[in-house]
Amino acid sequence: MDRPDWLTLEDEILAGYTWENIARLMLENRAVVSPRYWPRFCYALGLVSLTTPFRLHQRMKLRRVVRDTPIERDPVFVIGHYRTGTTYLITTLSKDPARGYASNLLAYTFAMYFSIPSIARWVVDASLPEQRPMDNVPLSSDEPTEEEYCVGTFSKYAYYHGMVFPRRFRELAKYHSFEGLPEDAQRWKRDYDYVLRALTHLAEGRQLFLKNPAIAFRIEQVLELYPNAKFVHTYRDPYTLYASNLKYYRKVVPLYTLQTFTDAMLQEEVLALYASHMETYERTKALIPQGNLIEVKYEDFIREPMPFMERIYAQFGLEGWERARVEFQRHFDAQRSYEANTFQLSDDVIRAVNERWDGIRELHGYPRLEPRS
Repeated sequence: MDRPDWLTLEDEILAGYTWENIARLMLENRAVVSPRYWPRFCYALGLVSLTTPFRLHQRMKLRRVVRDTPIERDPVFVIGHYRTGTTYLITTLSKDPARGYASNLLAYTFAMYFSIPSIARWVVDASLPEQRPMDNVPLSSDEPTEEEYCVGTFSKYAYYHGMVFPRRFRELAKYHSFEGLPEDAQRWKRDYDYVLRALTHLAEGRQLFLKNPAIAFRIEQVLELYPNAKFVHTYRDPYTLYASNLKYYRKVVPLYTLQTFTDAMLQEEVLALYASHMETYERTKALIPQGNLIEVKYEDFIREPMPFMERIYAQFGLEGWERARVEFQRHFDAQRSYEANTFQLSDDVIRAVNERWDGIRELHGYPRLEPRS
């Protein structure tokens, strides 16, 4: 029998945060924790208290490491929206032993990992479910995830804070693109570069492959940090995308939240986020140097992924394709039995997409559906 969501404690991302960041987030978000989620909040604070000495030790140690670690090869960013195949793509790319990436282990324990790596691994292994709740993709400490989690452990500039405080989704959205917030943009660049230098140190200087949909909002800032960065943007049929994102939010937000929310709030967030994602991406992608952007249609990629992998290496001038290709094929072969989610598209889904995302549908060339009733 499944536990009620308010008794699901171990997935709360605040448990890996610094005291300073939790205090900052609570003050900025008016410190409203719904009574049913106090057990979850107390669990997070307890873990933070137990690991504070290690965080302080790491802060002193990592400052020197980051200062002495250059990023000599600009990263490759996978920046498609949630549920457009980005996990499949980054999981495949992570099989290239010549590159580095952000793992679940680093993402959830970034603020203390460098001080106590073995204990950090034990904590993550004990907390992670065997599969992701939204699509049954296997989970492990070493599987890749978004470096956005690493940033969130010590900084207020992380998309997932909107899932912890869902009543503040729209207010926190101002930190997606930092439009009109130049000082916050500068602070984010400092925090983000700190994380990428730490990941580069762990990767022993290897080039980073990173997956983070939030970067689609921050192309301008990323290029100021890494002028020759490469980007892969994925897209998908908007009707299926909306249905898939609804399932994702309905599964994940209850694991992170400290506030009660309604399903209508989640639906609005899904619709508003992708519209904003695409508006910002289309407006700023022209800043990317010629040849440094690849756009991938989800349905084509899933059907025959290897040509897209080869194109990424060829167009971006990445060495080591022959060795990587062997690892990629081994991964694809292992995934043959995996069955992706299928969705029955309700009239409500069709109406919502036609009303809010019709321009995106038309831009990507997908046929328009009409409600059955």
